[in-house]
Amino acid sequence: MLDKVLRRDRIYAAGFAHDYAGRAEMHWLDLDFGPQAARDNRAVLVLNGWIDWADGSTFMAASQGNPAGLVMPYLQVKDSSGQWRTVIEDMGVPSGGPKTIAVDLTGKFLSPSREIRIVTNTCVYWDQVFLGEDTGAPPVRMTALDADLASLSLRGFSRVLLDQRREQPEAYQYADWKPEAMWNPVPGIYTRYGDVTELVRSADDRFVIMGSGDELRVLFNAGGLAAPAPGWKRDFLLLVDGWSKDNDANTAFSESVEPLPFHGMSQYPYPSSERFPDDPAHRAWREKYNTRRAIQLMPKLARSGR
Repeated sequence: MLDKVLRRDRIYAAGFAHDYAGRAEMHWLDLDFGPQAARDNRAVLVLNGWIDWADGSTFMAASQGNPAGLVMPYLQVKDSSGQWRTVIEDMGVPSGGPKTIAVDLTGKFLSPSREIRIVTNTCVYWDQVFLGEDTGAPPVRMTALDADLASLSLRGFSRVLLDQRREQPEAYQYADWKPEAMWNPVPGIYTRYGDVTELVRSADDRFVIMGSGDELRVLFNAGGLAAPAPGWKRDFLLLVDGWSKDNDANTAFSESVEPLPFHGMSQYPYPSSERFPDDPAHRAWREKYNTRRAIQLMPKLARSGR
């Protein structure tokens, strides 16, 4: 797999047996960086890839067939006797589409060996993997930029490109879209269309509640930013704070928008001792913005399901 993980080229380390639902045979990726790497036992493992995430029913079925269920990637190294030992129980995954994650391995090596094993039975596909010895924070200047304008509207569905073997991430062609719905929105009350700028400027549990086919367009004005210093370059990070649930039979409250999540909840569903904020600000938010009822975008499907 060496040629698969040397470059970020969308040629992924695959080859393990898997199904269409996101379940794979237990498999592992072995990496050997050589004895000269991480000489002070300080290192960061950087991985770029994607995961074919399973739905709630798949997770439940996996847990019923195997007490371990779907096993998130865990990381092993070799001890002084040459045996593999788990040093990180859950090393994380690149959530959503292709992403880069960093795993701190400082102090994790148990011997002079710099071999690493990543074990899982989920469909994780790695594109590029490398080891860095500089674990210090890089020099950076962070400038926060609030949204200048945010608007919510009904758009439709972009055309989806799917790999037949599901060994490539889904791709969406934004310019090629159709108004026909792929599925109906979950019943409940959604955010009304129009200006929602004030709702996206802080993480305050005043959500923009979106449904199937909705589009949130956010504009930023970078004209006032100072030019980067000589030798520096500017990059952009999009900070998104939100929550999502799907219409799967084994997802909690999958058939309704409510109950809404909130940052202070201990879990979802939350116990009766906890409740969504009900102060004047959140009551005003509900009254002003949460006025759009879900509509049946697929009337034929809706009728056939009665």
